[in-house]
Amino acid sequence: MAATAAPPGDHGNRGTLAARSGLPATGGPPRRGEAASRARETSGRRLARLNLLLVAAMVLLVAGPPLGRSYHAWRARAPAPATGSPALARGGPASLDLPPPSEMPLVPPTPVSKESSRPEAVAAREAQALYQAGRIAEACDRYVDVARRSSEAADRKNAAGCWARLGKDAYQAGHAAEAVLQYQRAVAVVPEDPVLWTALAIAHLKAGDIGLARAVLDKARRAFPNDAELTYLSAEVAERQGRTRDAVEALRRLLAAQPSHARARTLLASLEQEGRLEAGYWAQESAHFLVRYEGAQGIDLGRSVVDTLEDAYASIGRDLGTYPDGKVQVGIYAAPVFGDVIGAPPHLIVGAYDGKKLRLNLASSHAYSRDLGRLVRHEYTHLLIHLLSKGRAPVWLHEGLAQAMEPRSAPHLIEVSVPRAALTLAGIERLSRTADPAALVAGYGLTHIAVEFLLDRGGMGAMRDLLGRIGAGMPVPQALREVYGFGPEEVEARLLAATGRG
Repeated sequence: MAATAAPPGDHGNRGTLAARSGLPATGGPPRRGEAASRARETSGRRLARLNLLLVAAMVLLVAGPPLGRSYHAWRARAPAPATGSPALARGGPASLDLPPPSEMPLVPPTPVSKESSRPEAVAAREAQALYQAGRIAEACDRYVDVARRSSEAADRKNAAGCWARLGKDAYQAGHAAEAVLQYQRAVAVVPEDPVLWTALAIAHLKAGDIGLARAVLDKARRAFPNDAELTYLSAEVAERQGRTRDAVEALRRLLAAQPSHARARTLLASLEQEGRLEAGYWAQESAHFLVRYEGAQGIDLGRSVVDTLEDAYASIGRDLGTYPDGKVQVGIYAAPVFGDVIGAPPHLIVGAYDGKKLRLNLASSHAYSRDLGRLVRHEYTHLLIHLLSKGRAPVWLHEGLAQAMEPRSAPHLIEVSVPRAALTLAGIERLSRTADPAALVAGYGLTHIAVEFLLDRGGMGAMRDLLGRIGAGMPVPQALREVYGFGPEEVEARLLAATGRG
């Protein structure tokens, strides 16, 4: 999200959240006239205090990242209400509700009776022993060999179940591409099991391939049109891709067959409410975006947002090597409606990204203005960071990179007192969520400094590599060392220097 607080001018600095909030950035040439300098300094501090209060008020309105749910809960109950992230932190999209690793669907192999006299029975029992001993890969090789020599459906199911176990293990280890491969093998052997198709689609989503997940779901639903979970997952994917009408139709069909499906009922109510809200809205559509707004007064603004987004799609997408599937949805609302949509006073916030679409405040947006361009690029960057990192990027990296891509330059010095113990990557992340106005603004400035330090040392190529490794499940300290040759301590030394303690 972005606050309305902004300096009267850029003064040659592309700025940071700290600059927008009145926090002075030093390091420029000395000014002439000590008395004039002091007067300006006093005035600037007063403005800073006012803007700090505005920012703090906004940040306190929203809190906490989305929470995952277990697979059985994912299949059986309505989702808990999602809680937003801090208003100026992590404006990236929320993930689809994927099951945690321990609850991924699994169809284990069936034990072979000791009395069986089939020629393949001995080999199948050996495979079962390997499976029970935890030697899953060896067991799968044996099960596959049995299935090749057998005409029994049970032997095919055992091979598929073993591959599904390898898929679950890979999913649990954060190796989504490997999970996809194993579930593909399972589906190829037993295409008549909808649970395996569901698992394959989830693995594609975990890998960040929503387009491939849709292709799997489309094929599976043709074979299993009445499977509730395939239908619901298809609706969630359609919603994330901006195919709201498809999502609504799927949910209505599901609820007609299963009126008690709580998650479908909740999602449908949300989509129908938004449909009523935007009924009669005008729209402008481009190759990659669909912008909706109320009334003809938004035509210039809508065109401006579309143009800015298409430029961001090309430029930021090229920098980060990431492009969304489907069309990104954008809503531009009059101030009262905007406040209702985001659940916050509209005079404090000019834009947000809530996981489904970009949302902008019509009253605070001006067509083709620099502030609007930065706002749109900031929110769009969060979306790409989320895609590239598979939702695993930490808050400090999310917010720091979004500021850098507006584009703004990080300050050289943070002049708000910050405890030395807070000048770590984990510490500045906590600062960016604090209720203390001065510490909060300092935290955002420090996230920007940390990211610009990395960009200075590796450029966008290294940043893409870092986000990709984090997305593959690598811990941030390890990813930093493998990409840059140093760990968090080097970045934290820059943070110390930025507060005059280097």
